[in-house]
Amino acid sequence: MKVSKLLTQGVVLAAIGGVGQAHALATLDFQDLTCAATQAQCGVENVYSAKGFTLSFVPGADDPYQTGLQAVGKLWQYNIRGTIAVNPNSCNGTVTLVNAKGAAFSMLSIDLAEANGNGPSAVTFVGTRLDGSKVTKAVQLDGKAGWQRVALPSNFTKLKSVVWSQGDCTNVTPHMFDNILLN
Repeated sequence: MKVSKLLTQGVVLAAIGGVGQAHALATLDFQDLTCAATQAQCGVENVYSAKGFTLSFVPGADDPYQTGLQAVGKLWQYNIRGTIAVNPNSCNGTVTLVNAKGAAFSMLSIDLAEANGNGPSAVTFVGTRLDGSKVTKAVQLDGKAGWQRVALPSNFTKLKSVVWSQGDCTNVTPHMFDNILLN
């Protein structure tokens, strides 16, 4: 195993409670959305489930072209050096992430990119913890085409849900996401 991979695993283990404790990591990488392997975009509907987690999507009420979650493939011109990802394709649409069994989870990181290769794009993640308290992380993307990895703060633990919204498509451009690392 390469040193960089060992270091990455060590950092992840330290971030989620220390080496020696058993933790099940899951990465939602959307590679099972095979329609995007040969298309720039294809529909996923409004619910996506994999690896024990569920993403649900509610389109923006004021969007006349509500299309739901879209798988974005390598052929999408703004998916620079990306693999299959997801675009919550509705202005002001909302994405909710939960553990499918209702168990607590941690959100460690997510990759984000401007859906149309331009900015400004801002995303605010709001986690609701089991005790009802809220944790937030606001992210401002760099306005350039390409992916940015966002590490969530260490308090994104003991979550029952994480919610974030798509841009309004006027002042805040839309985003796409990939590689959600969960525990």
